[in-house]
Amino acid sequence: MPDAEIREQLDRILDYGGLQSSVRRREMLKFIVEETLAGRALQIKATTIAIAVFGRSADFDQQSDPVVRLEARKLRQDLDNYYVGVGQDDPIRISIPKGHYRPKFSPNAASEPGATPVPVDEADPPETNSPATQNSTSSWRWPALAASLLIAAFALVYFVAAGNRGSGSAPVTGATIRVEGFEVRGEGELPKFLAAGLSQEIAAALLTFPDLKVHFTPAGQDTPREGSETGSREPATEYLVTGAVWQDGDDVMVRSVLTRAADGEVLWAGRFTENARTRSISSIETDISSEIATIAGQRYGLVQNDVRAKLLSDSDDPSLSAYACVARAQIYQRTYSDEEYTAARRCLEETVLREPEYARAWGMLAILRNDAARFGYDPDRTKEEGFVHAREAAARALAIDPEEPDALKAMSHIEQYSGNLDRSIEWAQKAVDANPNDPTSLANLGYRLGIVNRFPEAVPLLERAIDRSVSPPPFYFHMIAMDRMMQEDWTGMLAPATSAVADSSSISYGLAAIAHGRLGNARAAADYHRKMSDRWPLLAENPRTALQAHQLDPAVIDAFAEGLEVARGQQPG
Repeated sequence: MPDAEIREQLDRILDYGGLQSSVRRREMLKFIVEETLAGRALQIKATTIAIAVFGRSADFDQQSDPVVRLEARKLRQDLDNYYVGVGQDDPIRISIPKGHYRPKFSPNAASEPGATPVPVDEADPPETNSPATQNSTSSWRWPALAASLLIAAFALVYFVAAGNRGSGSAPVTGATIRVEGFEVRGEGELPKFLAAGLSQEIAAALLTFPDLKVHFTPAGQDTPREGSETGSREPATEYLVTGAVWQDGDDVMVRSVLTRAADGEVLWAGRFTENARTRSISSIETDISSEIATIAGQRYGLVQNDVRAKLLSDSDDPSLSAYACVARAQIYQRTYSDEEYTAARRCLEETVLREPEYARAWGMLAILRNDAARFGYDPDRTKEEGFVHAREAAARALAIDPEEPDALKAMSHIEQYSGNLDRSIEWAQKAVDANPNDPTSLANLGYRLGIVNRFPEAVPLLERAIDRSVSPPPFYFHMIAMDRMMQEDWTGMLAPATSAVADSSSISYGLAAIAHGRLGNARAAADYHRKMSDRWPLLAENPRTALQAHQLDPAVIDAFAEGLEVARGQQPG
């Protein structure tokens, strides 16, 4: 394409007042386009961008400072939003393929929202370190703060971003949720600045949950109505996040509400009080937006449970839509029910044949194939062949979307059961890096750390996942109970063990039997030991052999086996 036409398209994007993009991301887009047109595309790396755009020094380390990777991810979303809306009829599409930072120029009519994957050998090395957290400060730099927030407030007209992340999305991707600009009550500049940034931070945090389509309406702008010139391009809003900000002395107050749009039913409401003298605005925004986005977006929360109920209430036919198959698999994964497994697996296998570029389905299928290997659900394959089969599905998902959360978690499961525990933890950490607000990713990492007896690291992650979950799955409590077991805190072990038995799994029954046995509750210990034996006879007969298949640390296996021996020796009075 002629350079002049590409520059015209770049100007068209940057001149659009409603572009959701910070000043730095705009500068980043201009820099990489101009460098490419100047023939220096091969020199576009994280380091060159960090120095030229973000003011970093020549010793910039992309592993410890992931600013370029994070801003590139947001810039890809900015461009997708632009081309879904006002730029849908533009002649040229400018995109940034995942895996590197060099832009791609293509005729818009022949391109879909998102980026086309490029060969791995052209990409920058993957960055696996956790994003650096923002540091709180006790004072504000008001001129810079005001400028940055006002730029952001006027730049963002609306989000149009889907759970479809990149090109690997299916037509149906779950709930449509709209974040409306928070209302400012009372006087003062602080509530105005906080309201402008907070609602945008919530929308941005929701974007990391792949089962949501997210839209944003700034304060003072009417929500597009279905059938209007703007609203006709958007699906009807199913859920709303609204809120208000005001100041009371040194405290800043935030109230937020999640409602179902169809009937106005309030699904959740929360109120936050933060001291405006001891914390920075950025840290207040980060904490509150993370909590609200997690409540609204989490897999087993109010919105997703509502969506799954609608998808699955009328039919058990495995030819349900692609997302309905993913939803069915999520129900299975919550309890690992044998009854749910067969239908979910069959549905997903059919889905990937119909929708071969649907990364969500491949990621969830990888988890179910891994379960087939470890639980013996696939008699036509050996366990080793089963893990290879699972790995193939996970690799396919990650080729489509390198940040597909279920595929990252599947890889951590596969590596665990293959005996590669360090790699298992690395994959689990990548899932948390992709979305630190996702309780399922936090719990997955905590579980993997517990497997290797790193409970001081595991337990805080699991407790955070539980605190952030509207209805935490029972297995979130396994490692907390094991931590108490290792400390011989039998009273402390009883509560998480009791919470775990809601899934009726053999491990949960075993943990409850150990806690009751150690506390001398003979009848309860015997009852749970019997239930465990019925579910998994080998765990009762030879617990060390059974638990070795899970790659548990030998010290944890010994403590578990000794506890079961005590429970089995209890005689009900």
